[in-house]
Amino acid sequence: MTDDTGDESGTRPLRLYLHSILSASQSSHGVPHEDYAQYASYCTRRLSRIRHGQTVKKDLLHIRQFKNSLSTRQTENDGGKTKKYAYRHIDLTNLPSEVLASSENYILEPLYCAERCWAESHAVKSDAGSGGISSFENNPRDGWSSGRIRSYSIKKLRKAVKFAGLVEKLSVSTVPVPRETEDEESNEVEEPAQPPCDEHTQLEAKAYASFMRGNLALEQNSHLVAYKEYSTATKLCEQIALSTAARDEVEGDVRQLELLDFFTTRSQHVIAPLLRYCQYELQEKGIALPDDDYPSSVQSNGTTMPQSTESMSQISYRENVISIETKELRMSLLKMQDMKQDWEEAAEGNASENGCSNEAEDAKFMSLLNGYDDLIHLANHELKKLESLKAGPAVNAKRYQFVNLVGYCKNQKLKMVMSRNERLANSIVERVKSDDGDDTAQLKRFEDVAHLYDALLQDAKSVSALPGGGTPDDLASGAPVEDEFYLEANANTLRLRSMRCYYLALMHASPLVKKYSEAKNLLEQSETLAKDALEEIAACDQIEHGDEYLDQLEGILNEMKGLKCRIFAVSYLSASSSSSNRPLLQRLHDYDVPSNPTDVVDMPPRVQGIVCKSSFFDVALNYVSEYPAEELDREMSKFGQDDKGSSSSGLFGWFRR
Repeated sequence: MTDDTGDESGTRPLRLYLHSILSASQSSHGVPHEDYAQYASYCTRRLSRIRHGQTVKKDLLHIRQFKNSLSTRQTENDGGKTKKYAYRHIDLTNLPSEVLASSENYILEPLYCAERCWAESHAVKSDAGSGGISSFENNPRDGWSSGRIRSYSIKKLRKAVKFAGLVEKLSVSTVPVPRETEDEESNEVEEPAQPPCDEHTQLEAKAYASFMRGNLALEQNSHLVAYKEYSTATKLCEQIALSTAARDEVEGDVRQLELLDFFTTRSQHVIAPLLRYCQYELQEKGIALPDDDYPSSVQSNGTTMPQSTESMSQISYRENVISIETKELRMSLLKMQDMKQDWEEAAEGNASENGCSNEAEDAKFMSLLNGYDDLIHLANHELKKLESLKAGPAVNAKRYQFVNLVGYCKNQKLKMVMSRNERLANSIVERVKSDDGDDTAQLKRFEDVAHLYDALLQDAKSVSALPGGGTPDDLASGAPVEDEFYLEANANTLRLRSMRCYYLALMHASPLVKKYSEAKNLLEQSETLAKDALEEIAACDQIEHGDEYLDQLEGILNEMKGLKCRIFAVSYLSASSSSSNRPLLQRLHDYDVPSNPTDVVDMPPRVQGIVCKSSFFDVALNYVSEYPAEELDREMSKFGQDDKGSSSSGLFGWFRR
């Protein structure tokens, strides 16, 4: 490949990564932020650099100076009074294949022309959607009607399709080099030249052209044509991905892995949603399509087609079926459906491995939350447009539709957050049961669980207060709707209140806190709430995870029985404690409990004084006999005590005197 200066790279077939080039250009020049005017300006500057290459400017510049170039379009009325530097028409299909292969600028020039037209088409719609706000100070399109804006957008897309088709045609061109002298009598047939691009570049050019034709057909509401073009583009992306995977196995090139990821992502996340949308529109019109035309990457998305159709055009919320008529909301719902499926698969994988989340799952979770926020913002924006309208049956029905859509989106977001928080709380409780840690660690974990249930309780109250349900007349009157959804939300609130009180009681009953009276009151409150929650959940037949909730509450009630007895015993013992240090054998008839640990008996026994009585010595005298003096002398001589007082010798002999 060459750069924008137009240096030659030889006569070998060109290998151009068209989609990678365009992806880098779009990500660096405003497309991620929907600033299409900036991207269109960049394409204009890039085209100027491409056309002014030293070796290609004679074929790409539109000045009359290069009218003798092979790229000049041959017309019947080419004469007339024209200036030297007048505009000349260019037809790149006249160039020989060998010339096209000499520089990549011949392929990039129509490619960026198509990108500029595509960007201008989106820029005019973006300016109209933002209320006329544009990056230009004097926007010439201010004041245009919606019909004129749509006509201008379609016009630019037609030009983009024209240039994209030119890229496809140039990549497979086989025009030979013209002969200098023509022999009219020669019967030799010229052999076609080799295409200027290799097979990979030809596939990318075909995929790009099909994608552009699909965009034009979708803007014109020709869903059948758009479906066929998007199917072709998806199949070509799959073919490129498979070819790069096979090439990586043979060559071991790291870039092939990047291309495999790029085209797989483009097929599944860029073209596939548009393809599914076209199929949904055709199904609503009653046009059936064979399954063979549906690309494999879209079929393996994990969602069956009837379910996706229901989630796109209709949603079920609070016993009502709400139709989604706005295209942007449908596309956003489809995007959220795919993102939620990816997050659930990541969450199930992490739960089966280590039971905790990782950075990839957290990133998907945060992107999912942001997506729901954007969807709620879109629905609120549509709802705000109806505020200035006078109330009536049609206006109330439209407002009812968007109010239920806002409630549905908030409900899905809260359910996802509550599911994640409760899963974290259950994992912490399992670690407490399996790990015999110290009291400080257990108290810290009980505090974390209590905080999680506090957040869950706030989310459950928010679910109970969500808008929607009932009928449009109920929405107009402002009357609260007590349907099955409302009863299930209240039952779940009672369950979470019971669980929160239970873990708060465990915190107060910790040996480090010792607030046994508060723990006993919390257990009684938790038991009352758990019994009420059991009745409410049993009355709701269609509540999600109802059996799990019933088993959880029954298990908590069984644990409360033993825990209440232990707390009652410990609280009684702590209230009747004594500061005495006597051993237990001396406290057999005392009913108080020492505050500090005491011994059963004193070792060695303590010396106890007795009162001297004369009668005691009289009785003892009767049992006292004469001392055995001979035996005592014998024992003293055995230990070396002689008559000279040897016991007083030595270092401490003086103390023995």
